[in-house]
Amino acid sequence: MSRTRPDPDRAALQQGIRRLATVGLVGYAAFAMLDVLLELTLYPDAPRAWIGAGRGLGVVTIATWAWWARRGAPTVRAMVVATAICYAVSGALVGGMAAHFGGLDSIYVAGVAFYYVGTAALLPSPWRRCLAMLLPLQLATFAGQLVVVAASARWSGQFAERAPVIHAMVNGLFTAGLLAFSVGISHLLWVSRRQLFEARRLGRYRLTSPIGAGGMNEVWLARDSALGRDVALKILRAVPGASDDRWLRFEREAQVASTLSSPHSIKIFDYGASDDGIAYIAMEYLRGADLDYLVGGWGPLAVGRTLHFARQACLSLADAHQRGLVHRDVKPGNLFALASSGDEDFLKVLDFGVVRASGPAMVTREGTTVGTPEFMAPEQFLGGDVSPASDVYALGATIYFMLTGVPPFDVVGDATLWRAHASAPVVPIGRRRGHEVPMDLEAIVSRCLAKHPVDRFRDAAALGAALDAITEIPPWTPADARAAWAETRTRAPYRREGRGAAVTTPAHPTTAPGRRQEA
Repeated sequence: MSRTRPDPDRAALQQGIRRLATVGLVGYAAFAMLDVLLELTLYPDAPRAWIGAGRGLGVVTIATWAWWARRGAPTVRAMVVATAICYAVSGALVGGMAAHFGGLDSIYVAGVAFYYVGTAALLPSPWRRCLAMLLPLQLATFAGQLVVVAASARWSGQFAERAPVIHAMVNGLFTAGLLAFSVGISHLLWVSRRQLFEARRLGRYRLTSPIGAGGMNEVWLARDSALGRDVALKILRAVPGASDDRWLRFEREAQVASTLSSPHSIKIFDYGASDDGIAYIAMEYLRGADLDYLVGGWGPLAVGRTLHFARQACLSLADAHQRGLVHRDVKPGNLFALASSGDEDFLKVLDFGVVRASGPAMVTREGTTVGTPEFMAPEQFLGGDVSPASDVYALGATIYFMLTGVPPFDVVGDATLWRAHASAPVVPIGRRRGHEVPMDLEAIVSRCLAKHPVDRFRDAAALGAALDAITEIPPWTPADARAAWAETRTRAPYRREGRGAAVTTPAHPTTAPGRRQEA
């Protein structure tokens, strides 16, 4: 698992591939009409079945390329390789079809110009990267043309004629020149975009690279020029309207998190707004992964590690509860495990944007209760009183998720989830996990998931005391944590995504896509 800074080109490259694929599919439809025109006029004896099959394979290739780039978290190198493969296949198909429309004399090969221009415009890249994507297209196009011409009874004789050979050479030189021109333009566009990107500033913070985005916020890695340190800068995307509560939530997160003293709560350095009204929060830049991603990618955690994380979460929440605050959105995606050297498995609780004092649950402008339904206490669904016991329920559901890989009620739909949380029994952890867990831990989680708040632990401090009293589980040591992270770095995730809502963490050293960051 890399600890390098996120590559700002990855998201742009991924988005550009999706756009270019859309343009490519439209272009293929236009070329299909050109095929028909050539077949009806100049080349009525062209093999329509083979040409149609080639056109269909081209559509499948581009669609597969776009689908692959959209899912998961492909690295920049993987996307460049995939693009080169897609272009090579497409080039071979274009060359093969060109051979049926005039052989070596065919001007059809000029169709690769659309690939060059589209790549330069929609995938601006440094010249080496652009050349790595486009050169296979150039080579495969003429290789496909030569192979099909050589195998064609009608056109193979052109190899002995001077004019068709010279014509093919001119086509090759022309497209090679256009390739070089497109690579240069792509590089210049990439440099300009990067310079503009690096010039962005908010106050004393220079934006370095995007970390993630959600429906409400963007999160950027930024450099604090005054103190010379990296920070995670959460930015409110747009100026809210008069009836919008986003300003309130944004400001509340900064104010509340900055007052908490637990080292297991996300640390806020600064917050404010730029001259043009863009609000931001500067917080510590973390290296690691949230528990939603860890469990979703590598399966249920060891019992000792789960207990270690749960105890740390209790310390952060106990600090908030002592101040009369309820987090209201405790979930695996808001518990972040550090992977930095010396701090492996040190836990941070994130996203205090929906915290409020104990009392009636706040309802959003759309009329839905704040929280994540898979981990919400029953009383939150109905907008009832929220209390520290509501956070205890959510943390119990999170512990259940860490031990089993699924939330307590793995059903779809808010109404179905509410009925399950309110009345359905929870499947025992041992049955879900496949083997028994210590009885004390099973009993504690069951009490956390009690339907009525009075039957749960009253707050995180009481839950933490109960967890500390468990003696049959060996302590999770720093050596255990280092070994767990070493395995995570060497073993690829078997699932790309965890469950739950979008991640609300300031930073990820991994390139897990879809792991957005929002409040």
